[in-house]
Amino acid sequence: MLIIAALCGGAFAFTMTLWLTGFGTVSVQATERLTRLRQAETNMPQAARGVGLRKRGSVRFGGINLISGNLAAQWLVNLERAGLALNVREYLALRATVGAVFALMVFVLSPIPEVGIVGFPIGFFLVGFWLKRRIGSRQRKLESQLIEMLQMLASGLRAGFGMVQALEASAEQLPAPISVEVRRTLRDIAMGSSFEAAFTALNERTGSSDFDIVITAILIQRSVGGNLAEILDNVAHTMRERERIRGEIRTLTAQQRLTGYVIGGIPFGLGAAFMVISPEFTSLLFTDPLGRMMLGAGLVMELIGFFVISKIVNIEV
Repeated sequence: MLIIAALCGGAFAFTMTLWLTGFGTVSVQATERLTRLRQAETNMPQAARGVGLRKRGSVRFGGINLISGNLAAQWLVNLERAGLALNVREYLALRATVGAVFALMVFVLSPIPEVGIVGFPIGFFLVGFWLKRRIGSRQRKLESQLIEMLQMLASGLRAGFGMVQALEASAEQLPAPISVEVRRTLRDIAMGSSFEAAFTALNERTGSSDFDIVITAILIQRSVGGNLAEILDNVAHTMRERERIRGEIRTLTAQQRLTGYVIGGIPFGLGAAFMVISPEFTSLLFTDPLGRMMLGAGLVMELIGFFVISKIVNIEV
């Protein structure tokens, strides 16, 4: 049985390697590929031009459309917001590989080998959950660095710099990840993109409401005029107060969040302990139909309780 599991895992890894390297696909000359891309962009509606063609593609394998264009575009946006240098194909391969590893682990460790198939969706969606957590962590880091960047921009504008020069100066002094995003914006402007399009792309890459406020204020000022340094100072003061209130709320709700994690983890801890102490008794939950219904109902109630507690302690400011 272990030999069969190892052979299945090796075949899966070999297939993924061939797929990622593009084995078996028809090679196309670079000039023909560029011609088709230009024709496709010409045929697009005017509102859709300027959007990266890579975001509009789908993932196909063996003539089968695995991931649609809309889902691939959403995945690519999430990867950019997480700061990962992966494309959609590589991300799908990562999720499938982790799912296969989880399925193999459950197949080997579980007293009931048939339950191993449950490990694949667990591993597959666990990678998506990790990606969302990474996006949230990166957004919080960007928002914490945004106030300092606004102060630098306001000081540079008062010193007589233009907006681009002030951005270059702030990118040299600020740490990652905000310096990386600012340099990408400056690169877009240097490559011929308009100021509005470059800042709109920055807003899409960050996915932060604070960045949306700042970028909207900058674009409005460029349209109607005004003292941009004073506007940035006012926005920075507002965000500083919001960050202070967020810190107070996190402090007040820390005990409730910890309580939710402990209560949510108790059933899983007890289940693992009972499987070690008395596997014959616990195996009835997986073999008996009534036991499976009880496990399913308990898992659903666990998820409902987790989301309810998360909504209660997640106070928007």
